[in-house]
Amino acid sequence: MHLFRKLLCLLFALLLPFSCAGAEKGWADADVPLVRIPEEISVIPWEELGNNGLGQHHYLLLCIDQWRSRPRPEGIAPPTDEEGHRRDFFGNTDGMVILTLDTAARRIMLCSIVRDAIILKPDTTPEKQSFGRINYVYNDYGPEALCRLISQHLGIKIEKYILFNFSQIQDIIDLPSLDGVEIELTRDEIGYLSRYAVPRHSVIKSEGYYSLYGDPLTLSYETSKGQKLEFSFPASAFQESGNGKVARSVSFPGSGDATATFEKNGSMKITLPDGTSEKGWYSYDHGRLAVMTGADVYKNARAPVGTYHMSGHSALLYMRIRKSSRGDTDFMRTQRVRNVLSALADHCRKFTLDQANDLANSIMQHNDTTNMSLKEMTDAAAIAYDLRDCTIEEFRVPAQEDVRSINFASMSALEINWASTRSKYLEFLDHTTLVRDMDFVVVDDDN
Repeated sequence: MHLFRKLLCLLFALLLPFSCAGAEKGWADADVPLVRIPEEISVIPWEELGNNGLGQHHYLLLCIDQWRSRPRPEGIAPPTDEEGHRRDFFGNTDGMVILTLDTAARRIMLCSIVRDAIILKPDTTPEKQSFGRINYVYNDYGPEALCRLISQHLGIKIEKYILFNFSQIQDIIDLPSLDGVEIELTRDEIGYLSRYAVPRHSVIKSEGYYSLYGDPLTLSYETSKGQKLEFSFPASAFQESGNGKVARSVSFPGSGDATATFEKNGSMKITLPDGTSEKGWYSYDHGRLAVMTGADVYKNARAPVGTYHMSGHSALLYMRIRKSSRGDTDFMRTQRVRNVLSALADHCRKFTLDQANDLANSIMQHNDTTNMSLKEMTDAAAIAYDLRDCTIEEFRVPAQEDVRSINFASMSALEINWASTRSKYLEFLDHTTLVRDMDFVVVDDDN
């Protein structure tokens, strides 16, 4: 027993230094009060920012929290009410993503920025630092000021931006050339979306979603038991009524004695060779027939976890999920934004150069707030097309160990160690890496 005690003491003595070292707190875990003034922030002066890395092109993609937006005039003062309090008049940028196309290293990179980050405001002077939330900068100072501010905080030069409102985002996702996105949904996300009353047939299990073009419309359908069937429908059957539905109930034969029946109320069913049937819905618009027979998330919290096809409106709701579970924070919102952008980029891999240019034109038509010309947009589309086979790499600002909660000026926000995050981001731009958001634990109670 005496020897056993000695061994335990020796083991404890050996482990103690390691335990103490592991308990040492870093910047993010420092014992600081929640209500406080932010620490001094170091940034790179605009005039000291060098040219971007060889072959790197940076574009700032912004989404404001409004369905309909009014363009912010240049040169105006930050909007305030009659009492001089800040006013959200032009919208706050709740979605901020830097898209980097690197023609030298042949890389595509997405960097999302959390909306609650504390930054140095554009009116900061050498004598006094002025702090604010990053998502307020567009409304208060304009998009060019936001480009410069992000550039100075992250050490790169961003001069081109595109700003969207909610309606523009969903319209682009719903363009016939894109036709929605494929997103893997978790149990909590399905529960949130079903409670949020996403439109019927707008979030369908991918295995049961089919998008058909041309005339005739050819459907390669796989049954729930894995049997593969082939069908062919004349496009004229869906054009007679003028509302994208058949004018009368109509059935079409398929392989193996199967039949597909379409009803004028938008429902349809596929009768299998054994006499059983699988029911669903359909819609016809822009020369596209959408057939949906998979699980629908609409008011269905029990829909199975997996990959779903989402329309523009539902994809927008997905990107704006704030609290799908107790452990969810605003960090996961930035991950969802990148998920949608990555899904769109994956879809574009199949494009021809002409289709890429058409998409660039469509983006210009669905956007009225950008400093990019049509030529600059089509040039960017050509670069993206050349890099279409690249793996999309992702980064998130701030880094895990560089963020902590703060309550400043009566608002909940996130204090960032910008010098450390900037170093990590520049390293990311120079070297392939990946930062995921799945295990973040920073408490964010701002609603």
